[in-house]
Amino acid sequence: MLSAPRSAPPGEPVAPSAAFDADCVAYAVSGRSLYGLGRCRSNSAWLAMFWLLRRAGHIADQLDPPAAAPVRAWMSDGWEHARALLRLAGHETYTYTICDGDVRYVLAVAPVVFVRRDADQEATCAAA
Repeated sequence: MLSAPRSAPPGEPVAPSAAFDADCVAYAVSGRSLYGLGRCRSNSAWLAMFWLLRRAGHIADQLDPPAAAPVRAWMSDGWEHARALLRLAGHETYTYTICDGDVRYVLAVAPVVFVRRDADQEATCAAA
């Protein structure tokens, strides 16, 4: 049975995520700096995961074979990708870390949560 959509209380997420941010950074374990290796915002979890897989492939292409093998295994693991999509559907972030010596590559997808703002509530808060 279908029912009318219920409105969320002010300040609460209105609907499931309509966007997903995919991000890739690198850092040295001994260092303090993060290096951005790419970012993508998409309108579906599947597209964000597709971007993550492509980015992981680009990184694996540049690694020595022993370090690239686990990355390639992760790229072909459909069960892990399904688990990632379930996490994203539950508004959770999914991350995958590639280790190569003391360098770490972190690939992540996070749902973007949109919040409804209520003008009346903002006016009441501002007056207080």
